[in-house]
Amino acid sequence: MYRRDLRDTDADDLLAAMASADAVVQAAPAPDDDRVAYAKAREGRIDLWLWDGATDTRLTSAGVTAMRYGRGDPAWFDWHPDGEAVAFLSSEGDLSTVDVETGRIETLTGYDEPDLGLAYGPDGEAIAVVTDHFSRASLALVAADGSRVEALADDEFLYGDPAVADDGTVYATRSEHRHLFDYEADLVAVDRDDAGRGQGVREVFAAEGVRVQNVRPRPDSTEVAFVHDASGFDAVALIDGREGDSKSDAESEELYAIERAEVADPAWSPSGKTLAVTVTRDARADVHVVDRDGFADELTDEDAFHTAPRWRDGDVLTVRDTPHEPATVWNASAGERVTPSASPDFGARVPTPTTLTYGSDGTEIQAVVYPPAADADDESVPVLVKAHGGPTSFDRFRFDHRAAYLAALGYCVILPNYRGSDGYGRAFRMANDGDWGGGDLDDVIRAADAADAAYDAVDGERSGIYGGSGGGLMAVNALGSSDRFRAGAAFYGVYDYETFLDDTDDIGWQLMKRELGDVATDLENYRAASPIRHVEGIEDPLLVLHGEDDARVPISQSEQLCDELETHGKRYEFRRYEGEPHGFGRCENVVDAYTRVADLFAKYLRVDPDDGRSRPHPTDEPDRTSN
Repeated sequence: MYRRDLRDTDADDLLAAMASADAVVQAAPAPDDDRVAYAKAREGRIDLWLWDGATDTRLTSAGVTAMRYGRGDPAWFDWHPDGEAVAFLSSEGDLSTVDVETGRIETLTGYDEPDLGLAYGPDGEAIAVVTDHFSRASLALVAADGSRVEALADDEFLYGDPAVADDGTVYATRSEHRHLFDYEADLVAVDRDDAGRGQGVREVFAAEGVRVQNVRPRPDSTEVAFVHDASGFDAVALIDGREGDSKSDAESEELYAIERAEVADPAWSPSGKTLAVTVTRDARADVHVVDRDGFADELTDEDAFHTAPRWRDGDVLTVRDTPHEPATVWNASAGERVTPSASPDFGARVPTPTTLTYGSDGTEIQAVVYPPAADADDESVPVLVKAHGGPTSFDRFRFDHRAAYLAALGYCVILPNYRGSDGYGRAFRMANDGDWGGGDLDDVIRAADAADAAYDAVDGERSGIYGGSGGGLMAVNALGSSDRFRAGAAFYGVYDYETFLDDTDDIGWQLMKRELGDVATDLENYRAASPIRHVEGIEDPLLVLHGEDDARVPISQSEQLCDELETHGKRYEFRRYEGEPHGFGRCENVVDAYTRVADLFAKYLRVDPDDGRSRPHPTDEPDRTSN
């Protein structure tokens, strides 16, 4: 379907270097000195590291559970109050601790079900956790020595983001299964008796159609800071967590909100006098410091993305990345890196992105775009549309080795934040509920037109599309529902929602029910939104790629799609990647996959791409290929 090495192979080393760059996921300063524990991803695996200001020490070697979603992430690990150990979740989901001096690791929970979030109590004698051990996402308390596990909340709800106040009260968010913390979630508390045992769950704050996240008890106070979106955008609020026995008795106070911006990730200073927060708008996230009266200082204002602020000696540390720099621990107060990095400066080889907005059926869509070179001739540059997954994710000013590689090859790459994306308020995030493959797909398709209109150098007739997960299904839907693109690449996408329900994990199952309804009453929604129903309309070549160990979107989805492509005599290639889960992490697989994508686009979008180094497509490869 394409010649190998038809692309400009001089950029292959850039892709390999960016794909293998270390990336910090989350960081936690020690409670008693300048040390910083942090989770770092290296070629598909995440481990805990310790930086003491001079030496970088690896604390784990078998992997930990930690993810950087982008906004409002829970704490994936936590320091013991005496600074001698760090509690974390192993790659298997076991609650564990590591002694930072000796490196000794102790597993506290060894049951089959995973733990999902954690927080030490102020005395260090117990750890609040979210766990699947009792029921899906139940709330529990684990003795620090692992001798006892007590269920605090084991019912029909999902719990998340646990936090323990100075008086021992355990706070958390709570949501119905069908809401998955995205549509509606409450702030709840579990009081404890003198023996430390839970006294039942009580609501602290709840409102219909309002999502609560980021629960942060204030030091030396009964107040609790949290984030909710009652105004339509996330804002930080305060409430007295001890006031009354129900939501009707306590009144929340809005502490910090910014018009048309998402304020999240509150982190109290040790004194409890100020909060550090992140402010997300226009695909960027900055850091502000807010006092108890709501007055704020802006620590950062840049083309970067900051997450998970924490305090150290009066300074605010975050995890920060930019389009040219992988995520690292950053001192936002001083404007400097904290932890070491072995990554080179990619700025000289990667175009600097910007943003543009365009209209789509009366809706304003913002996109991140890697523009053509300033000296490019008119109509000389093809355009690639990258559809993000999620679906409630969003593209932003971050380190994106995939888009950067394709931009370095000379493409204009546009990343639309289509209807349903996070970062633009509640109404926009919910705008594609029940309409998957409708307005959101229109937004993605029109991104190519937007780039064409914005830049004289772009030739909008030579356009391609690619994406992963939700972006993979967007790519297939776009090829089957329009004639806008000449080629596409789809990574680990959902292509038949009806069969997907049978194979996915619990999160995928609940997400489908929330977005598309119950199969018993809304089956037509599932069928209408499934890209596999539009295969007959695909007239352009499609590259399908999937990891064999994908639990969220099983590889059977791509197998079914390719069977349908074969039935209709379409041009496609199916690449399987052994050992890869949902999302490709191994450098060699990322390089293999994206150089194939680059070869495909070079064939169908570039003018005279071959410099003499290309070679015929191997005919003995085990993956399925059509003519």
